[in-house]
Amino acid sequence: DKTEWGMTPQTVNAYYNATKNEIVFPAAILQAPFFDAKADPALNYGGIGAVIGHEMMHGYDDSGSQFAANGNFDNWWTDSDRAAFTQRTDQLVAQFDGYESLPGVNVKGKLTLGENIGDLGGLTVAYDALQMALKEDPKANVEVDGYSQDQRFFMNWATVWRRNFNEGELRVRLNTDPHAPANFRANGAPSNMPAYAQAFECKAGDEMVRADDKRVVIW
Repeated sequence: DKTEWGMTPQTVNAYYNATKNEIVFPAAILQAPFFDAKADPALNYGGIGAVIGHEMMHGYDDSGSQFAANGNFDNWWTDSDRAAFTQRTDQLVAQFDGYESLPGVNVKGKLTLGENIGDLGGLTVAYDALQMALKEDPKANVEVDGYSQDQRFFMNWATVWRRNFNEGELRVRLNTDPHAPANFRANGAPSNMPAYAQAFECKAGDEMVRADDKRVVIW
């Protein structure tokens, strides 16, 4: 049934279905901090905008990229494109392999690769969309509470990932959940974006600035 959803309307979440090539955003996610019709552009682009971008990018992650536009499992990439993609995504695997979540227990970069691709690509697309929106409406490009639109964009991205786990739950998730723990999702993608460093005046060597040879750029 192509009209059936995989989530209820009251679920705060979203998903991409590769076999249907569809993205679904239940009504419940269209509320703060993801979306607020009265908020300034930065908050909405850093919230629901990044979520929309994230789900779009699942169509081109390590799994979704193996499905064609009609939802069939079909290789539509050239060999050279696939090799270049794998080379870049291996860097993202290494980045998340390096995050220690519990003493002696690191994030599994391969397990979480698809979601991390979604985060990096989605946040990048959402940031570009914000710049386009501010260019079309310069009056909206104002500071709010002393923070620029760029700063508020990344701040709201971090806000949507506020979450705690007890140690037992975290251990289970580190071995089974294709999503990295929320704190690493909040920091992982922005650390690869020069726009983040520029927004907060970070310098080379700062914790949220990855060296050029470590910075991951996929799209």
